[in-house]
Amino acid sequence: GDLDMNIGAYKEYCTEIFEVDRWGGKIRDKRKRPVISTEQVFQGICQMPVLGQKTFLSWDDYARTPEALKWHGSDRAMVASDSSLERIAEGMERKSIQAMGYEVTDKADEQALWDLKLPSGKKLRMGIIDGHFAGGIWASVLAVFGKTDGVVDLQRYPGRGHELEASRRVLKRAFGNLGKGFFGIIAGDGLYAVKKDFELSLDHGSHLLVKTDEETLTVVQDAKHLFHVHDATKLQGVFQQKGHDPKPDVDYEVMWAEGFEWQGLKLTVAWAQVLALNSKTGVVERTEFYVLTTATGLTGEDLRELAHLRWEIENNIFKRLNHLIGSKRTWSHKPKVMETLLRIWMIGLTLLGAYLFERGWKTFKETWQTMKSTWLRVTRLMLRSLHQFVT
Repeated sequence: GDLDMNIGAYKEYCTEIFEVDRWGGKIRDKRKRPVISTEQVFQGICQMPVLGQKTFLSWDDYARTPEALKWHGSDRAMVASDSSLERIAEGMERKSIQAMGYEVTDKADEQALWDLKLPSGKKLRMGIIDGHFAGGIWASVLAVFGKTDGVVDLQRYPGRGHELEASRRVLKRAFGNLGKGFFGIIAGDGLYAVKKDFELSLDHGSHLLVKTDEETLTVVQDAKHLFHVHDATKLQGVFQQKGHDPKPDVDYEVMWAEGFEWQGLKLTVAWAQVLALNSKTGVVERTEFYVLTTATGLTGEDLRELAHLRWEIENNIFKRLNHLIGSKRTWSHKPKVMETLLRIWMIGLTLLGAYLFERGWKTFKETWQTMKSTWLRVTRLMLRSLHQFVT
C-alpha cells in the first residue's frame, strides 16, 4: 500500500518549515561553468542520512536510478558520480554551508523546537559543546537540544589539546549569529571548567554548565567539605533533593548551593550521586559527579537533568550519524572535504530529527503499530518510498 511516511512528506515538511526549495542560490562553490548543479550535490549529501547511504559507492549506485534522476531533477545519465560528489564538495564555500546551519537553527527555533522544559518547569534553550573525531578530522561541535536535537556549527582543529580554543571560536560565531542570550545554558564536560569559558558565556547572556568528577578544583573541594558535614542540609543555603528518574531508571540524590566564590566568579555547585541497576550483572552501580554553573535559581533536579542531557550530543548526534551513514570512517583523505561532508550531514540529521518529532513518528506509529520505531527503519522506509515518484 501507499506509504504515509515517505520521502515526499519529508521534503514537503522541509520546504514548508525550512524553505529548502530556496537553498539553490545560497550554496556557493568555485566552479566557473558547473555542469552538475551545486544544489543537486548539496541536497544529495544532505539526504544521505535520510536514505541511510553508508558509502560513496551506495550514492553512486543510487544516483543512476530513474528514481534519483527524477527526485533530483537531473536530465543526465546520473545525478553525479561518487568522484564528482567529492570534487564538488571540496570546492563548496565553507561560509555558505555554515550559514545554512544557522538558518536551519533559526527556522527550527520559530517552531519552538529548541524549548527545553526542566523538572522545575523552567524553560530554556540548551547548547552542548564537545570535541568529536570523525573521518580522520577533529572538530568542536555545537549542538542544540530541546524537543529534538540539532547541530548549529562546528570548528575543525588539528588534534588533542586544541579543543578549547576551537570551541571558543565556534561559540563566539554562534553568539554573533544567534544573538545574545539565545542559549540559557551551554553544557560541556570537565575540560571546560576554566574561568575564561565561564566568562565567555556570561559576556553573551548565557551560562556555562560543566559536569565533572575532577575533585582537584578548589571550588569542588569547598563544596565537598560543605555538603559532607553533619546535618549539612540544616545549613542556610544548602539544599537537597532525592528522587527517581524513570527514563534511565535511576535513583539519585543531589545537594547544591549557590554563591561559591572561585577565581572572581560566583558559582552554583551541585554534588550528585546516581544509583543504577546494571541489568547484565544485577549489581547496583553508583556514580557521583559535580555540576558547576554561573546560573542561579535552578533546583537539584534541574542541575542533574542538565548534566545528564550533556550526553545527548554523543548519543543523538555523533553515534546516530555514525549508525546511519558511517560518519566515523574516512570518506575522503582531504580534511576540507571531510569537514564539508560532516557539516552537510549534520544539517540533514537536524532536518530529519525535526520532521520526525513534528510529524514522522506519529505517522510511523499509526502505520506500523507493532514495529519498533528506530531511525534505521525510517531510512529504509524513505528509500523504499522513492519508487512512488517514478511510477
